[in-house]
Amino acid sequence: MKKIYERYIKKSVEEDLKSTMVFIGGPRQAGKTTFALNFLPEPSEKHPAYLNWDDLGARSSLLKGELPANQNCIILDEIHKFARWRNLVKGFYDTNRSEISFIITGSARLDYYSKGGDSLHGRYHYYRLHPFSQ
Repeated sequence: MKKIYERYIKKSVEEDLKSTMVFIGGPRQAGKTTFALNFLPEPSEKHPAYLNWDDLGARSSLLKGELPANQNCIILDEIHKFARWRNLVKGFYDTNRSEISFIITGSARLDYYSKGGDSLHGRYHYYRLHPFSQ
C-alpha cells in the first residue's frame, strides 16, 4: 500500500477554515487541487462541493449565485480566471460563513490583492503550496 504524506500546511488550513476562507496558491502541478479535495468527505473532482471555473456547468451555477446544497466545505478551483471573482467570492462567504467553509485554489495571482484596497481583506488566509517539501 502506498504511503500518503500529510502536506506541511494541512493543520494550519484546518484551523483557519473554522473562521476564514483559505486561499491556496502556487505553481502549476504543485498539488493544490489534490490537497484541497482532501478536505471533502469523499475526495474526488466529481464531489458536488468541488466547483472548477473551467467546467461550464459549475461556471454557470456560480454566476447565478448557486452553491451546492448541504455542503460544509466548498472548493472553488481556478475562480481567479473570472475578472470579478473577488466580489463573487465575497458574496458567497458573507452570506454563508456560519455554515460553509470555503477553499479557493489557483495560481499565485490569488495573492495579488492582499495589500490594501482588497474587498476580501480580513476574510481569508493565503497559503502558498510548494511542489516539494520536507
